[in-house]
Amino acid sequence: MKNKIICMIPARIGSQRFKQKNLALIEGKPVLAWGIESAINSEIFDQIVINGDNILFKKIAENYNLQYYNRNSLLSSSDAKSDDVIYDFINQFDCDYIVWFNAIAPLQTKKDIINFTTTLIQEGFNSLFSVQSNYIQALFEESPINFTTKDKFSKTQDLKPIKSFVPSMMGWESKVFKQNYLKNKYSFFSGSVGYYEIQSRLTSLVIKNEDDFKLIRSVIEGFKSYNNKVEYYSE
Repeated sequence: MKNKIICMIPARIGSQRFKQKNLALIEGKPVLAWGIESAINSEIFDQIVINGDNILFKKIAENYNLQYYNRNSLLSSSDAKSDDVIYDFINQFDCDYIVWFNAIAPLQTKKDIINFTTTLIQEGFNSLFSVQSNYIQALFEESPINFTTKDKFSKTQDLKPIKSFVPSMMGWESKVFKQNYLKNKYSFFSGSVGYYEIQSRLTSLVIKNEDDFKLIRSVIEGFKSYNNKVEYYSE
């Protein structure tokens, strides 16, 4: 029997660093819509659901004939934990696998979306996270991680890469997530955990603040748009 894969696209109106970032416009289209179109065009998901907390998100979902789930207000606060958001969602929507797909990474490539999802299922992971390797000298709390200060300066190509999380996509096997959550009250890293190395730098571009948004907008609209005023989707 074919596994049912749901793509959950979260959208929260009250982001602290860049408020209403999912509604910021690029070429007249809100960021959320860019993410929705990327998910749809991948043709890998059985269902796409917008998990939001505002009527504007519902309107955008309906423009694409997608289901909208209005999450509990307690799960929309800045104190809400991702584990709780996922558990709540998979209790509402039956699926074998859930992919948390962030629209704030609006340039995710079809290849990465398909490869991530197939890796989650075919490689037998219960949890999968997208990462990228960076061949650059790195510090943690002012101490070198992958280089030494006791020798000649290393060439970047000779370094061991630093792998960092890319919050574009995350995925779980729903059954295992539920089991671990009920047992431990957390389940983000549940069962067999894997890491998917993204193939395109475009997939790694994520909007966390206004500067991130302007950078991504300039990739699409052109460099001269960087300093343009941020405009937002409205009814």
